[in-house]
Amino acid sequence: MTSLSRLEKLGTIFTRVRDLMRAGVMKEMDKPLWYDVMATFPPRDEPTFKQPISPEPLKELIYPEDKQRAKFYQTYGNQQSIDLTRHSAVKDSICSRFIQTYQDLETKNEGLSDEDLMIATEQALAAEGIRLQRRGMPRKQTRKETSSQERKPEISGLAKLLQDALTKEGPQSR
Repeated sequence: MTSLSRLEKLGTIFTRVRDLMRAGVMKEMDKPLWYDVMATFPPRDEPTFKQPISPEPLKELIYPEDKQRAKFYQTYGNQQSIDLTRHSAVKDSICSRFIQTYQDLETKNEGLSDEDLMIATEQALAAEGIRLQRRGMPRKQTRKETSSQERKPEISGLAKLLQDALTKEGPQSR
């Protein structure tokens, strides 16, 4: 196997995969997805281990909505799980709806502070039926949860007999 030979510095990943396929170690059905693309469109400069690294630092990519996204997750946390395999699930997530509403309110009301925009966005989403739960705040109980907590479960059968026996006798010491 190539991973055991410690020859990562010799050749490129493409040449190693190509040689494994030629030798019969790697089957055609096991080849990586990128192999055919790289064979059809080879890179201009061969990617090798000795390739010089650019001293220039990479530029940070920060989009305008990243600020609102960070505030959303800092304030409300993760509100739902998202299936990343479906683009519509990501596009329709609570965070995306929050950012879109926030940006709409920001363009309409340019004089509002960030905190006021957050509150206005929360209220606008509440009007649409989306309730946001702030981090660290206790969750509001619904009627079902309140009634089920106030009501004690009924004990019947053998458990009731055992409970009655324990309450009548009390703790026995030997």
